[in-house]
Amino acid sequence: MTGPGPGKIKLCAKVYLWRHGKRELLNATVYLHVKGWSRARVTHIDVEGSGIEYRLVGGPNNGLYGEIVGSGSGIVFSPFRDTWRLEVEERQVLARVLRGGEKCVGYLGGKRGGIFIGFQKHVLRLLEKLAEELYGIAPSKSKRL
Repeated sequence: MTGPGPGKIKLCAKVYLWRHGKRELLNATVYLHVKGWSRARVTHIDVEGSGIEYRLVGGPNNGLYGEIVGSGSGIVFSPFRDTWRLEVEERQVLARVLRGGEKCVGYLGGKRGGIFIGFQKHVLRLLEKLAEELYGIAPSKSKRL
C-alpha cells in the first residue's frame, strides 16, 4: 500500500542516494509500516516517491540484499553487488534501532510507488517496540491485513 494508512507511521526523514561520489536528496516520504496493519505481513520501512523503485531495483517486484549500517543519524543501505548507497536520516526511530556502526543484513524491494526495507528479526523487534512505545501502534496478528 502506498501513501498514509492505518499502522503506517510517517517519519520525519530525509533520503539521500549516494552514487559515483555524489549525494542526491530524493523527494520521498518515509513510513514505519507495522506488521498486521494495512496489509503488512512484516514490519518494515517504506520509502515512497515517484520512480524510486525503478532507479534502485528496476521496478516493482524486484529487490536485492545488502548491508544496513547505523549511521548515528539513521541508517545506510548498501547493496552487496552494486556501488550506490541509500541513506535514510531519521533520529526518532531509525537512529535508535541500529547505533552508529552496528550492522545487519537487509532487503530492499521495489513496490508500486517506492521501495521497502526489510530487516533481520532482532531489528524488527526493536522497530515494533518503538512503534508501540512512541506511537501506540502494536503489531497485530488479527485479520486487519
